[in-house]
Amino acid sequence: MKGQFKIWFLVLLIAVFMAGCGCGGGEETPAPTPTLLSITVSPSNPDIVLGSTQQFTATGTFSDNTTQDITTSVTWSSSDVSIATISNAPGSQGLATSLASGSTLITATSGNISASTTLTIKAELVSIEVTPTYPVVTFGATIQFTATGTFSDKTTQDITTSVTWSSSDTSIATISNAAGSQGVATTDHERGISIIKATLGDISGSATLVDP
Repeated sequence: MKGQFKIWFLVLLIAVFMAGCGCGGGEETPAPTPTLLSITVSPSNPDIVLGSTQQFTATGTFSDNTTQDITTSVTWSSSDVSIATISNAPGSQGLATSLASGSTLITATSGNISASTTLTIKAELVSIEVTPTYPVVTFGATIQFTATGTFSDKTTQDITTSVTWSSSDTSIATISNAAGSQGVATTDHERGISIIKATLGDISGSATLVDP
């Protein structure tokens, strides 16, 4: 009996000890918080027209293989704030605003993790000027027309090879869109007036050709 009593006494002591130290189960140790491994910025390398905005999104990939939208948690920056700025203000995080034509690097940073993409701002074509504006061309002769584009950033550019050329009366004059001869008009067998037009998108300009 004494031997059995000792055994039960030892069992009781062990049970009390286990309960006291929490060794018998209790609460499990909480899992470690997932850490950020990488960031993806989207859209990738967008082009926008000067004067418009672009919303960027940052997606984080974590150590537990999950992904999460962290657009409002990262710090946004633009490498050239004269071309575009990007907001960190609540409610507009990741919204880039274009200021000038060119390219700037947009970066999202969280701690020592960052990712970037290139934002390109393209000036918008505002108008087209066709020159010469009122040429007089004799029968059978040719003349070279030039198209000059004016853009929203106040710059101008020769866009003769980019526009689509047309003649309002091809019996008086035809005009070429073939590579190497874009904008070259040739007077035909009829005399009179033909409107020469250069068009790019929904913008166009014109000149008046006269075959006396």
